[in-house]
Amino acid sequence: MTLLSFCALLALPIAARAAAPRVEISVDKTRVGMGRVVHVSARSIHADGRPGAGDWLYPYVNGRRWGSHEIADERGRAEFMLPLPMVGVARICVQSAPRTPEPTEAWIWDASQGKPGTIYLQKSFSLPGEPSGGSLWLAVDDAAVVYLNGTKVAEKAGWHDVAPVKLRPGVLRAGRNVLSVEATNGAGPCGLLLRLEAAASGGKTVVSTNADWSTFSQKPAGWPDAAAQTGEPARTFGRADSGAVRPEPSWPGIVSLPWRTGTPLPKGAVVSRAVDVVVVARKLQAPPADPNHAILIQWEEWFTQHNCDWSTAHAVPVMGFYDSHLREVARQHLIWFIESGFDTIMADWSNNIWNAQSWSEIGVGTKELDETSTLMMDEMARMRDEGYAVPKMTFLTGISYARPGGPSAMNGQLAHIWDHYVANPKYRGLWRELDGKPLVLALDCGATYYKEKIQLDPRFALRYCGAQQDHTGTDKFGFWSWMDHEKPVPTMRDGRVEALTVHIGSFGPGGWLARDARGRRNGGTIIEDWAAAMEYRPRVLQIHQFNEFAGQVEGSPAAPPNVYVDIYSPELSDDFEPTSLTAPAYRGRGGWGFLQLNIVRALVDLYRQPVPKTTVVTITEPLMGAVLEGDRVQVKWVSAGAPARSYTLLLNGRVVARGVKGHSADVSLKGVPPGSVTLKLIADGARARYALSWTEDSLPAARPLPASMELTVRRR
Repeated sequence: MTLLSFCALLALPIAARAAAPRVEISVDKTRVGMGRVVHVSARSIHADGRPGAGDWLYPYVNGRRWGSHEIADERGRAEFMLPLPMVGVARICVQSAPRTPEPTEAWIWDASQGKPGTIYLQKSFSLPGEPSGGSLWLAVDDAAVVYLNGTKVAEKAGWHDVAPVKLRPGVLRAGRNVLSVEATNGAGPCGLLLRLEAAASGGKTVVSTNADWSTFSQKPAGWPDAAAQTGEPARTFGRADSGAVRPEPSWPGIVSLPWRTGTPLPKGAVVSRAVDVVVVARKLQAPPADPNHAILIQWEEWFTQHNCDWSTAHAVPVMGFYDSHLREVARQHLIWFIESGFDTIMADWSNNIWNAQSWSEIGVGTKELDETSTLMMDEMARMRDEGYAVPKMTFLTGISYARPGGPSAMNGQLAHIWDHYVANPKYRGLWRELDGKPLVLALDCGATYYKEKIQLDPRFALRYCGAQQDHTGTDKFGFWSWMDHEKPVPTMRDGRVEALTVHIGSFGPGGWLARDARGRRNGGTIIEDWAAAMEYRPRVLQIHQFNEFAGQVEGSPAAPPNVYVDIYSPELSDDFEPTSLTAPAYRGRGGWGFLQLNIVRALVDLYRQPVPKTTVVTITEPLMGAVLEGDRVQVKWVSAGAPARSYTLLLNGRVVARGVKGHSADVSLKGVPPGSVTLKLIADGARARYALSWTEDSLPAARPLPASMELTVRRR
């Protein structure tokens, strides 16, 4: 049976039901080059003709999830930007599923969240009349015992298999009831999630974990009955469906939706007809190479079952919430990397042996990193054999504590890298070398190994890596930087700049919410940083970063309150893998599309020019999608490369500023109606080779383009 028939058969029994919607789709092309984007338009329509506003829409390619999940707009419509990396026929269909009410309960703990030990939590509630039954759901990190009116009713470790516990007769009573929980954390982040539903003659009562619960650091007098003393309010840190983990598979209000890329099309799903798109092999187009000035992309392969699970992602990649074990993901990343001119991939192995005393102690999460790195190297070897000039690989390795046994774990890791990757004939020629040795970096932000002169495997050209070196000063020890704060800091070696890092965004000691954090600003931050790249011309230019997508949950113990690191929101973050412009994620909705990737491509092309001939320009204020208030707007921009003669600004296609010599303009909004407003900036007399598109990755233009940038905002 073809997938076309399969999709249709799946749809038939569902479509026959009165309440089921139908899905219509169209594509902008039926033939596409390998790795290029197909735009899919989908529309959900209910049986009574109403648009499926608010429905979830999920695209599938060849029977498996591929692409961002989207919420249908008020017309029941959603758009998908699907990159297709595998040569052959891609059969695309889209599933529709109704949204469900959001759960009300929150993950809770006391102020010691993240510390090992046992705490006590309690909540009183009242039943209106004689009870007739009840159920209790429980999820916990790490373990909990639940008492109801002094009687033990449940005991649980973990958040898997959260089937409800049916409360036996006699434990509930009319009037006042007391729920008591003894919860224990072994190590790391922790939390308790509980929901009780009770039926009584006077109606249904629902009790959920929230800030109204009381907590005690020591077992209170009278436990597990009502405590004799007053406790402290519980600390909340994320709803049941949006915390660090999602209870599965049967928590009320949480539906097992096909979020993860690669998930098979479920039986009985409401899907559209299938549309075939032919994907053909093609020559990849990259900027010129320069062996004396390598460009390194910081890349994550942590998206596995026991590492990052996407629950706190700030945006949704155009491939969807993928698993790093998927070959299609590795191949699409490589296509983007090749056509962006990246010479080196730095796979992130940092913090993967944090407490290990030997390499033999590694856990399942570290083993998954080994698997996903192997998969990427396998795909690199495959594409090399197909004739593509693939980047070289290196790893940012983890540091185990500098205590007895710690260096043994680190050297064991390096030995494994040598044996499995560097010396493996399958990967010959795929490892980045520096000064005649294979390059490996080691994250050592506190300079512990450097200061204690710990000896590591001499077969490697090992470079230590720090962070925020404009604050820490570890560049003076020859450290390379994972990320700086206010400006790129060059690392010197033998009288020349060896390494420099440029940033999509960056934060300082105060995290992303501090006033001195640098958001992405429609690509303005990396354009400003590129001035340092052009000035110093390092041997290795690092770009921070491609795809971390792992933020802190609300109330995380990993940092002080309101100090958020890694990522925070689509604006206050530093990833640039292409993302959906509209899909919902942990904080907010929508991302940056392909803009950041296209700006980086244009900058790499500029970097490789002997004399700058092109210009890269972007509007930094207002941000894409911003809501404009009042009758005037201040428009600001930055540029790199060949200087423009002046600048012209258009609003909805009408020139509102001409011949501007600076980098800002005050624009009147009088007479502009409410709704969508398009701003376009043109660098007069300047030329570009890459269009700064939001909706697809740009390739070098056959003829020079006007250097420009366009975005859409809203007028209230």
